[in-house]
Amino acid sequence: MRTKAAFLIGGAVGYVLGTRAGREQFEKIRAQATRLWEDERVQEGIADVEQRAGDLVREKGPEIKEKVSGAVRSATDSVRPKSEDSSTDGTGSASY
Repeated sequence: MRTKAAFLIGGAVGYVLGTRAGREQFEKIRAQATRLWEDERVQEGIADVEQRAGDLVREKGPEIKEKVSGAVRSATDSVRPKSEDSSTDGTGSASY
């Protein structure tokens, strides 16, 4: 509830400040943000982060895959009925 209230207050403050500043100020801020985003140093930093993230995924991917597979097997085993005779229709598939 506190988060929702903070979000609404922030939105109201942003609206009031935005209407006071007007469209011209908004366009100036937007142009500055665009220039910053397109700056070569920022793009190099983003490329570096993307490279490190890719390296991390390649390194940890198999380990995570095994953990997820184990968790899925465990969850599947806990959901499956203990007695296969009472839960199947004779075809090997469960009848729910």
